[in-house]
Amino acid sequence: MPSILEQYPISDFAEWNQKKTLILNPHFQRRNIWTPAARSYLIDTILRRMPVPKIYLRTKIQPKNKQTLREVVDGQQRLRAILDFVDGRLKLGKQAAEFKGKTFIQLEDDLQVAFLEYRLAVDQLVNATDSDVLDMFGRLNSYNLVLTPAERRHAKYQGDFKWAVYESARQWKRLWDDFKVLGVRQRLRMADDSMMAELYGVLLDGVNDGDERAIGRLYTKYDKSFDDTKEEKTQQRLKATLDRLLDDVGEAIEGPLASRPHFVMLFAAVAHKVVGIPHGAVGTMPNRSAPALKDPAQVVANLVQLADVIDSDDPPESDKARAFWTASRRATVRAASRRIRFLVFWESLLPDPVQL
Repeated sequence: MPSILEQYPISDFAEWNQKKTLILNPHFQRRNIWTPAARSYLIDTILRRMPVPKIYLRTKIQPKNKQTLREVVDGQQRLRAILDFVDGRLKLGKQAAEFKGKTFIQLEDDLQVAFLEYRLAVDQLVNATDSDVLDMFGRLNSYNLVLTPAERRHAKYQGDFKWAVYESARQWKRLWDDFKVLGVRQRLRMADDSMMAELYGVLLDGVNDGDERAIGRLYTKYDKSFDDTKEEKTQQRLKATLDRLLDDVGEAIEGPLASRPHFVMLFAAVAHKVVGIPHGAVGTMPNRSAPALKDPAQVVANLVQLADVIDSDDPPESDKARAFWTASRRATVRAASRRIRFLVFWESLLPDPVQL
């Protein structure tokens, strides 16, 4: 089964589709299930000249009528979104940023030309049989990494909650670039989406379990109910909290406090002061009217002290410090551990030396 790697402009696909020599729904393709959000995001990717995954076509050359038929083996949903946009059947949503609300014809002429000139990478399987195609899929799948929970969620959920988390993880690059809360390898497997979902969860539901199953429940809960109003409010609360945290006490975000488990609980404490959060699994919440964050220098000193406790190889002598030390080292995603650490981080925001 010869395989030929080529690049074709989108205009070629539009022409083949018009001439009915592009077959979008052969029997081994999946149903067209992409949401409007996913379709808009793909078009936005192309408009920004960023790469999209390779398309696989089965090319059937018919010598009698001197015609070439191209069946889409993999990439049907991408091509349907592209062709619907070109033909005016797709209006872009908010995932397309400044292109929101536009159809193809409403783009500037130079953007229309650039879109049609965009070249898609294509592997052509020339005169391949069904068995050849299935063998190819088997070989491709044998090389794939097992998906992480975050990657599986990104594939499974297509509601506004998923897209809001995804965009916020990319908007708040300061967390990864400046404070190194997650490394590049972690972000390659979408750990930044998982952590951002945790921050959303704190703002929406308070301090609760933070393992992957809990994050999955969060996606399920808000997949169909995260409307524009809730999204805008949550993003505003996220910005207010992170701006205050990073600007006021960012110098303390290093070492253990720059690790995901402890940063999330520090975020929760700051969020409770700045915007208020539900009690979640904490029970009785601290009084928000307390003068938390009034003295940033003292807060930094307190956080440095907490970091030293976390880093200690031996358990501290006092019961309170030992409880915090233990909660910081064991089962850090469990609500019981988080409850202890949240309350200590809250205390560290007050304008007095933290008492451990």
